[in-house]
Amino acid sequence: MKLTFKIEKPDAVVKMRARKTMSGDVMIYEHPEINVIVSPSKNKVLTLPKDQYGSHVYATQSRLFEFLSKKGVVDYATVRGGNIFGCLEAKLAVVSEAQKEDVNPLHVAIYSLAKFFEHEKPFYEKFRGYEEDIEKELLEPTDEDSTRLGEIPHAPRQGSVAQFPGSATGYGLTGTY
Repeated sequence: MKLTFKIEKPDAVVKMRARKTMSGDVMIYEHPEINVIVSPSKNKVLTLPKDQYGSHVYATQSRLFEFLSKKGVVDYATVRGGNIFGCLEAKLAVVSEAQKEDVNPLHVAIYSLAKFFEHEKPFYEKFRGYEEDIEKELLEPTDEDSTRLGEIPHAPRQGSVAQFPGSATGYGLTGTY
């Protein structure tokens, strides 16, 4: 289900793969490495790894919260690990009394997330293209990069095959035994 949000000032429409929960939270599935949950009732943004855990996912989460803090969407001092393994969360910035009627924190957060995803998209497209090229090179090699079986002459002893019978030359221990 795609959600479309309209922000009156400025006029903006973003389209993302997202769902709204019964509690009013918005779960966004747009990024290839993380899922993002914006919870207006708890006044926070939560990021969860999709498939893998690791430093690359943490780096993505860190870039996201740095981006959101620079845009004034979250308070950078509140970024912390959550109660779910591999997640990071931060509090949404508090809207001043003068802007309460004009600014909806949920809409601002979702619009800013869309801008972050748009900023990250070229990197992931290039990465995906690189993986496809490597896979194609391995599965469909050119004539120049391949040989027929039997064309390469075989020697009776090659590589780490025991040069001295009874020794552990394969492990580099020729002088030990």
